[in-house]
Amino acid sequence: MRTRLLSRLVSAGVLIFLLLGSGLAVSAATPGAPSQSTTITFTAKADAAVKSASSGTNYGTDTMLSTRSSPGVHSYLRFAVSGLNGATVSRARLRLYARTGSSRTVTVKSVSNDTWGEMAITYSNAPAIGTTVGGSASSFSSGTWVTMDVSSYVKSAGIYSFALTTTNRNAVGFASRETAATAPRLILTLSGSSPPTPTPVQTDWQPSFPIRAAFYYPWFAEAWKQNGTYPYANYTPALGYYSSRDSTILKKHIGMMQYGKIQAGIASWWGQGSQTDTKIPGLLQAAAGTRFRWALYYEMESHGDPTVSQIQSDLTYIRDHYGKDPSFLRVNGKFVVFVYTDGKDGCAMVDRWKQANTVGAYVVLKVFVGYKNCASQPNNWHQYSPAAAATQEGKHSYSISPGFWLVGQNVRLARDASRWQRNVREMVASGAQWQLVTTFSEWGEGTAVEPATQWASSTGNGIYLDALHYNGNMP
Repeated sequence: MRTRLLSRLVSAGVLIFLLLGSGLAVSAATPGAPSQSTTITFTAKADAAVKSASSGTNYGTDTMLSTRSSPGVHSYLRFAVSGLNGATVSRARLRLYARTGSSRTVTVKSVSNDTWGEMAITYSNAPAIGTTVGGSASSFSSGTWVTMDVSSYVKSAGIYSFALTTTNRNAVGFASRETAATAPRLILTLSGSSPPTPTPVQTDWQPSFPIRAAFYYPWFAEAWKQNGTYPYANYTPALGYYSSRDSTILKKHIGMMQYGKIQAGIASWWGQGSQTDTKIPGLLQAAAGTRFRWALYYEMESHGDPTVSQIQSDLTYIRDHYGKDPSFLRVNGKFVVFVYTDGKDGCAMVDRWKQANTVGAYVVLKVFVGYKNCASQPNNWHQYSPAAAATQEGKHSYSISPGFWLVGQNVRLARDASRWQRNVREMVASGAQWQLVTTFSEWGEGTAVEPATQWASSTGNGIYLDALHYNGNMP
């Protein structure tokens, strides 16, 4: 696919209210006046749903907080209240963004302890739910903010955990903190003393290891027709034969990947000024306000040996144009670049990249025979082998592929949903730093997990993303 596309692609006021990370925002009628009330807003520090039907499964990275009466589903939220400067909490409100409507009551309850972990909590180990701590909500619509009074519970600075329950037998959903712009909020009205000092806005949230990422191909609509074949795909995308310049499509893709607990996309990049290069700003813009991040897949190393000066020029370009964007993936402050190599590459290639990387990139090279013995080593290693169902490179990376069927050729890896679920579970259990999906949208090679008519599911996300959503443990 890369060889066929190379020539074609190379030629061809709200911010202050929402504070990520520390989650602190402040407003006052008359700043500094003790007699005036002050409003301070915190965003959730942790949240997750737990489900009795999947009692051992963690949903800490989901973008949805759900609750249902039967079978039991509850959601837990935790806030850290600080910086009140001696002020008194006169009112406390929990504000949630509804992803579904409900005609039944949703109630906020206390939690027996605050030590649960967002990435560890399950239905089996969740702390006990206590008594109702304030108001409830009912008869609300999807796409609206729902506010519940918790003044009887939140009285001062401290850690506060809440549980959401409902009498509704149908699942009720709210946006989780992973959505950023619609994250749960705890709004406190204060009186007395001086207003708290706002903490600076944290805009550069980044995921920590292990990071689940998917290889992504922004070369459409150009790539739907190749070698006289249209559409150049053996499967039918649920979103049709789209353009990678369509912001609505890009946002849907990001939502789909987040549903699959994919935290980053690794976008194919064919160099400065190429067709793929012109698509990157749109990808970053589509991710703005979310906790989804983008890295680049440097493709030119697979078609020759770029010189040290060329690599350095490309890395400098990536840093200056994309690497500082809040939506670009960074590890330890370094912008992330994956590199696709060819079968002839060896330790000399690693030496070139080490010499060229003077601009602070986090470089993840594709493995080759003997890579462990090279004197020079990159920041990390990965494998790209879509004809193999699963490959592991120690603790560096674990990669899985749903299948491989290149247009015009025989199937090299048949799709098998059960095998895919097992591979997902094994990937999660591996503890590898990079947990890679090969691929989200490479339709020409038939490796996509993006929804298609051939693997549709009731969720609308398709069976492969469903398996990623449930970490291979299907409900």
